Amino acid sequence: MTLRPRARPGRLSVRIATATLAVLVLVALLAPWIAPYDPSRSGSADTERLLPPSSAHPFGTDAIARDVFSRFLAGTSVSLGTAALALVVVVVVSMTWGGIAGLAGPRTDRWMMRAVDVLLATPRLLVLLALVAFLGRLSPGALALLIGLTSWPQMSRIVRARVRDIAVADYVTAARAMGVPFRRILVRHVLPGTIPAVLAGAVLTLAAVIPLEAALTFFGVGIAPPTPSWGAILHDARDRTLDAWWLLVFPSLAIAATVLSVNVLGERLERDLAEDAR
Repeated sequence: MTLRPRARPGRLSVRIATATLAVLVLVALLAPWIAPYDPSRSGSADTERLLPPSSAHPFGTDAIARDVFSRFLAGTSVSLGTAALALVVVVVVSMTWGGIAGLAGPRTDRWMMRAVDVLLATPRLLVLLALVAFLGRLSPGALALLIGLTSWPQMSRIVRARVRDIAVADYVTAARAMGVPFRRILVRHVLPGTIPAVLAGAVLTLAAVIPLEAALTFFGVGIAPPTPSWGAILHDARDRTLDAWWLLVFPSLAIAATVLSVNVLGERLERDLAEDAR
């Protein structure tokens, strides 16, 4: 029995994924201006609580009569911003760690990679839950930093492998022979060559960071209220999955669409880079 290679995402899939992400980013940027209500404002009347979707409230209202559509728009900005900041932390730490490990001597490389192995063997979600339980509820920036500092080991392996390939290139060998400092070789001659591989890994990392932030907030240990996010809306739906289905459906669809779109683009980018390397 022969296994067929996995089909590359078609042009239509890539275009749909790109359009979906572009719309979400545009919504995140314009959220303060297009939200019809204050996302943190509670309604004054009991009759405004848990209203189903309508023309006045396209995504309904929650248990304290806040407009879910406005919270969704503001939450798009918070969720995507948190994921983007976490991704920046992942890229910076992984490029630094993997770059040093790949260019350093065998002993340093071995110990640095053993540290990566230990971190990869540790359940990240449990570590995050323990840290958040110790630190308390966090701001979006603090949560992004925490997620980024626990998500870099896998990408550092990619960087290290690419650095080791580049390190044997003639121009790097010549730079070492001329006595060019280690830091200059790393920054100017080695790390720029890892950018395509890092870009592909970063796209796939983003697909993991977005649901992770939502899951932490859903469990009540992520972004502190009343800051809106997709996870915060899901948190409000925990005990109302049937009588307030809109609290569950809309953020879930947004998370699924974002992760699927990012995965499609990441897979296409990864395959294009693999073909260029042949």
